[in-house]
Amino acid sequence: MTTDVSAADAITGHLRRTLRDVAQLDGLAMGLGGLVTQAGNRLVLSELYNLRCELFRGVVIRPGVGLGGVAMQHRRPVSVDDYVTSPSITHQFDRAAQADRVRSAIALPIMVKGDIRAMIYGATRGETTFGDRTIATVSVIARRLAHDIEVEDEVQRRLRRVADEQAESERGALSPAELAELNAEIIAIASVAQDPALRDRLHALSKRVSGGVADTVSRTSVRLSRRESDVLTQLAAGYTNAEIAERLCILPTTVKTHLRNTMRKLGSRNRVETLAAARHAGLLP
Repeated sequence: MTTDVSAADAITGHLRRTLRDVAQLDGLAMGLGGLVTQAGNRLVLSELYNLRCELFRGVVIRPGVGLGGVAMQHRRPVSVDDYVTSPSITHQFDRAAQADRVRSAIALPIMVKGDIRAMIYGATRGETTFGDRTIATVSVIARRLAHDIEVEDEVQRRLRRVADEQAESERGALSPAELAELNAEIIAIASVAQDPALRDRLHALSKRVSGGVADTVSRTSVRLSRRESDVLTQLAAGYTNAEIAERLCILPTTVKTHLRNTMRKLGSRNRVETLAAARHAGLLP
């Protein structure tokens, strides 16, 4: 899978935090890892945590080569009690391991939707056998990294869609309803983006895109009933339909009816679009 520069930077940040967490586990002393490219066939060790030397940095690993290569080949965690003497791995990187006094080590491939996207290692400076508890704990940390990568992938996918639709909008190819959908998508991306700079850019983009929506909605002179306004206010506060019903002392089905009427008047198709359109129409602060 091709990953653009901004996504790779974000994923590398998650990787660094993961290696720190691994190295701080009881019994472990070091963490290292890198991203996997070329359809899971090329690992570059780019991140080192608590290693004393730099010999591992930049090392390129292929399937079957070294501990990480075996983990890539078998697509599962692999560990050795003594890295330098283990007969189960090749030993091209023994010099780097000896320089940092690496003894026991474990490598875990980071799987995202069936693809190996990264590799993380935990290592000790004294010989040990990794028990089930340690392996389970490291595996939880690895799954968290896999989730973070998946979220970044989704953010990038949505950003590409937004860029494409914005280009169409600038050519005048999008209808007001499509503009509202585009703005809702931008808001949704901002809600999951972890990079503050990216969030700021998305909010700025939302303001640009929402200009077209605002003009259209304001011209419709939307008027809501008192109950529709009450439900909309509760929706903006983040309450669910059931919670809105309880707070307003009405039935959940009545809430759905008011929301459906409000969405029809605003020309929106979901809750996010409804809130965006309502704000542009001056119905919400």
